[in-house]
Amino acid sequence: MPTALRQFLAVAGGIVAALVVVTLGDRLAGAIAPLPKGLDFNDRTAVAAAIAALPLAAKLVLVAGWAAAAALGAWTAARTAPARRTAMGWIAAGFVLASTIANLAMLPHPAWMWPAAIVGIVAAGALGARAGAGAAPPTFTPEAA
Repeated sequence: MPTALRQFLAVAGGIVAALVVVTLGDRLAGAIAPLPKGLDFNDRTAVAAAIAALPLAAKLVLVAGWAAAAALGAWTAARTAPARRTAMGWIAAGFVLASTIANLAMLPHPAWMWPAAIVGIVAAGALGARAGAGAAPPTFTPEAA
């Protein structure tokens, strides 16, 4: 299998792992404090009020989930990439960062969540990429398949 394809698959795997973590974090936050039934996400004022009414614990779970997603996504990509492993981890973490910034921009979150999310994602992504790149690279032999 060409190295470029293996690089792409490593990053894709990291993104999938990150999406699973984000989904779990969102569900946990929703279990702590669900958004009102029938909330119209096109009504920015109603969404802002609903998010503002969430308890701090739910908001912290969201931020922690985003950071954990960056860490696991970066680790997975770096761990499975055949070359440029740290860079592949950063690409996966960058996807989490870009997605989170888009989410923060689309939905009116409290101002403190912006720096908390950005710093948390960058730090966790760096740790995940470094940890994944430090492990022995996986080997693929056609006989094992």
